[in-house]
Amino acid sequence: MELVIPLNFTIETARCRLRCPSIDDLPYVISATTYAGFNDGMQWEPPTNVDEFSEPLAENLRGWEMGELFTFTIADPVSDRLIGRIGFRRTNRVGVWNLGFWTHPEDQGKGYMTEAATAMITFGFERLGATIIEASYALWNKASRRTLEKVGMRLVRYIPHAFQKRGRWIEANKMEITKREWEIRSNR
Repeated sequence: MELVIPLNFTIETARCRLRCPSIDDLPYVISATTYAGFNDGMQWEPPTNVDEFSEPLAENLRGWEMGELFTFTIADPVSDRLIGRIGFRRTNRVGVWNLGFWTHPEDQGKGYMTEAATAMITFGFERLGATIIEASYALWNKASRRTLEKVGMRLVRYIPHAFQKRGRWIEANKMEITKREWEIRSNR
């Protein structure tokens, strides 16, 4: 299935606009990473300057154009103030997409990510043709777990060695929702 989603595509919710990332977002991304512990559950290390994000941004845009990766900046629809990031990466299994996200520490606990993740799951099943959407979170990250539970995901596997961070293995849980589960949950 060839996916053609234009770079100007947006997803609107009551409090969020999900849009393609831009270079103008990078100072905001860096500001999030300056909070202690922010990157502890992520595979990437915090950047020290905007230039370090130039290549990852270019990779995101290439992935979007190839239909393999759709990363969205989450912004306030009125002010365009940035709230976080959310995205899908196609896995090597047909119809399975991996969801990842983060919220700026100043906006955590306000329900933005649940709202954005709900919209993304709809996008994944309706526009990307997903049959399963999966996500993983570091075991200690209770907020991510709650977000995934709120959008209907269920635990499928404990991963004792998900990835290494500063020489230590990070434990994670993998969760997923099938298209059928989403249809039942959404009354579709």
